[in-house]
Amino acid sequence: MGTKLKDMASVEMILNEMSLVEKASLVIGGSPMSSMAMEKYGIPSIWTSDCCNGLNIFQYTVEKTYRALEAAKKEKGEKFDRESFGTMGGLLVTVNEMQKKAKEEAAAGIERQKTHDVISYPTGISQASTWNPHVANICAKTVAKEFVKYGVDLILSPNINIHRDPLCGRLTESYSEDPYLVSRIAEAVVCGLQDEGVIADPKHFAANSQEKDRLKINEKIPMRALREIYLPGFKACIDAGALTVMSAYNKINDESCAMNKWLLTDVLKDEWKFKGCVISDWGASYEQVPALAAGTDLTMPGPRGIQCILDAIADGSLSEEVLNDSCRRIMYVILKSGMLERKEVSFDLEEAKKIVENAAREAMILLKNDGTLPVQSEQTKICFYGKRAKQFAANSEGSGKVPSSFISNPYDRAVEILGSENVSYQTPSEDTTLYVAVVGADGQEGADRLTMDMDVEDQEALQNAIKAAKEHNRKLVLVCNSSGPITLTEYVQDCNAILCPYFAGQAGGKVVTDAIFGLYNPSGKLTDTWPKAYCDTPSYKNYGGENKEVWYGEGIYVGYRWYDARKIEPLFPFGYGLSYTSFAFSDLQVEDTDVEKEDIMVKVSVENTGNMAGAEVVQLYVASPKSSFDKPEKELKGFQKVYLQPGEKTEVTLTVSKEDLAHYHTALEEFVTESGTYRILVGNSSRDIVLSKEIQVICHDPFGWNVITGIGKLVSNPKAVEIMNQAIGDDINLVAAVPIQYAPDYTLKELWETESSAVSTLFSKQGKTAEEKKQAWDYIVKEFKKL
Repeated sequence: MGTKLKDMASVEMILNEMSLVEKASLVIGGSPMSSMAMEKYGIPSIWTSDCCNGLNIFQYTVEKTYRALEAAKKEKGEKFDRESFGTMGGLLVTVNEMQKKAKEEAAAGIERQKTHDVISYPTGISQASTWNPHVANICAKTVAKEFVKYGVDLILSPNINIHRDPLCGRLTESYSEDPYLVSRIAEAVVCGLQDEGVIADPKHFAANSQEKDRLKINEKIPMRALREIYLPGFKACIDAGALTVMSAYNKINDESCAMNKWLLTDVLKDEWKFKGCVISDWGASYEQVPALAAGTDLTMPGPRGIQCILDAIADGSLSEEVLNDSCRRIMYVILKSGMLERKEVSFDLEEAKKIVENAAREAMILLKNDGTLPVQSEQTKICFYGKRAKQFAANSEGSGKVPSSFISNPYDRAVEILGSENVSYQTPSEDTTLYVAVVGADGQEGADRLTMDMDVEDQEALQNAIKAAKEHNRKLVLVCNSSGPITLTEYVQDCNAILCPYFAGQAGGKVVTDAIFGLYNPSGKLTDTWPKAYCDTPSYKNYGGENKEVWYGEGIYVGYRWYDARKIEPLFPFGYGLSYTSFAFSDLQVEDTDVEKEDIMVKVSVENTGNMAGAEVVQLYVASPKSSFDKPEKELKGFQKVYLQPGEKTEVTLTVSKEDLAHYHTALEEFVTESGTYRILVGNSSRDIVLSKEIQVICHDPFGWNVITGIGKLVSNPKAVEIMNQAIGDDINLVAAVPIQYAPDYTLKELWETESSAVSTLFSKQGKTAEEKKQAWDYIVKEFKKL
C-alpha cells in the first residue's frame, strides 16, 4: 500500500517509494489528452483540452475514444505497446480509429452530428478588443465551469503569443501586438480559470509567431526583443499564479523550445521562480531525454516509450533528480489546483450565453462612421452581401474550433428585428435603404495567410455591394468578420461605416446587427495596427523565413512602435475605435516622482459629451527621456475602460511603476530604469494623444559608473581608478593605455572577458587563477555600485 498524495510532505514520501519506471511513466502523457494516473499513490490523471474559445469537441472525442480502446484491450488481457508509439503517442492510433468509424457510418447512411450544445466564446483577439480585463476574467470563469462539466481539469489557454505579423494563421487566438495589453488580459484569464478550479496553461512559450514551418522554424530573435516584447505576457501569467506553461514547437536562437534549458530552466524556473509544470506542445518533445533535462516536465501526448529515459539514468546522462523534480512539479500542480477536493461546479447555459453576448458587444470596433450608424429599424430595408452574412465565422480552424449549435449570423438577426419581408440577400429591391457587406479572411492553425487581402469570394461580394449602393444612392456598411487585419485601403472611401467584430464567438453575428440598429454602443478598440498596405508592416520581407529560419530584424519595433519610429501613417492605429457618442478628456494631473519609493499616479477626467450612453478607453502612454540606449517613441503603460451616461463625468486614476518604465539592457543583462524627464501621454488611441505633461522621474542611475562604462570615462574618475588598481594589482592607466587612447568606448567588461586583452595578459603574468580573477571582478562590481 503506497503513500497517497494529499500534501507536499506526501510528495517527498511518494518520490522515495516510486520506482524509476513509475517516475518515467508519470512525466509522459498517459493518453492523447491526459497525464498518467497512478491509483497506487492517489495521483489522478490531468485531463486537458483546448481552449478559451470553448470546448474542442474533436479533442474531447479523441480522449473518450482512446479510453474506450484501452479499456477494450484490457478486457482481452492486452495493452498498447507504448514503446512503439512516436512523438504523437496514442493520438494517431485513435484518430485512425475515428476515421475508420466515420467511413463505416457514412457507408451505412448514418449522418454525423456536426454541431453541439457547447458555448463558442469570443476568440482571443476579440476578448482583448474589449480592453476590459474584467470581461476576459468573466469569460474565463464561465468557460472553466463549462469544462468542469465535461470532466476537463486543464484548459490549454491562454494563447498569448505576440501579433508580430497580421498574416499569422493563429492571430485570432491570441491578443495583441503590445506586451502590456497582452499581460493585462492574460493575467485576468489565468485568474478566472484557476479561481474556478481549472488549471491554466499559458502558451506557446515562447515566440510562436507563425504557422509556416512551425515544427522546425529557427527564430533568430535579439535578446532585448525577447525580454521586452515576447516574454512579458508569460511573466505576467506566472506572477498571476499560472500552474502550468506550454512550451512551443519552434526554435529560439537554435534551440527547440521544449528542449531549451535557457528558456525553461534558467528564465522560467530559476529567474521567475516558477514552481509549476512545463507541458510540451503536442509532439514538441522531439527527443524526450533532452526535453526532460531542459525543463519539460510533462511530455504530451501519451503514451510514449520510457525506455530512453531509463537508459539515460542508467548511463548517467540524465540525473534522477531531474526526473524527481518533474514528478514533484506534476504533483504540486495537482495539489495546488484543488483537483483532489474539487467541488461540484454549477454551469448555467443560459447565463453563459448572456456573458458571451456581452463580451462580443464590448469587443465590437467601430472603424468608420459618417453618421450612417446607428439606423432606425422603422422603414429600414436591408440587403446583405457576402457568404458570411449567413455563415458568420465564430472562430478559426484547428485547436480553437468550437462547433457550437448556438452560432448566430447578421442576416437571421436582421430578420428577427425587421421581418423577412424587409431583409434580402444579394438581390436588392428598389426600396432597399441600407446595404451591408460582410467580408473577411479566415485563419487557421497549421498555415499562415498568404496575403492581407480578404477572401476572393468576399472581395467580389464587397465590390458588388459597392456598385449596387452607388447605383441606388444608398448607404453601405462594411463588416469585417476576419481573423485579423485585412486590406481595406481601396474600399474605405466607398463605405459609410465599418464595423469589426473579428471572430467574436457564437454571438458575433447577432451583435453586428444589433450594433447597426443602435441596440448598444460599440466600444471596442484595435489591439493591432491596421496598415494601409502589407509592405508597411514591421516584419515585411522578414516573415515566414527561408530554409526553416527567420530573423526578427525589427527587434523591439513591433506594431505601433514600428509605425511611430518610421513615421508611417497606418490605416487604423493601435488602440483606435469610434463610438456613437463623444468623449472629452481634461485635467491631467501627474507629479514628479521618486519611483524608488512610490508609483507615478496619473489622474484624468473623462466626460461623455454626446447624446448616447457609451464607454471610452483611457489609454496612457509613456515617452522616455533622451536615453543612454535606443527606445520606442512611446509605449502603452496603462488603460481603463469607463462607462458614462450622456453628460456624466468621472475621474480615472492610473499608476505607472518603476518596472513599467524599465527597458532591457543587453550589456547589463537586466532591466534598467533611467531617471530624467518623461512625458505622460493620455488619449484614446496611439495616434490620438489629447493630453500630455512632462515630469521628472527620480531613481538610481544604472549608467553612472559600472562595468559597461567605457574605459575612457572610467579613468577620468579617480575613485574608479583606485578601485580598478586595487583589483588588478597594477596601474589601469598603463595596463589599458592603448584602448584608453584609441578605443575609449571599450567597456571594462570587454577588457576583462577578452582573452587577448591587456587585463587578461596581466593576470597571466601574475599567475592568478580563474577564481582569483573572479574575486577581483566581484570586488569591482561591488565597489562600483557604491559610486
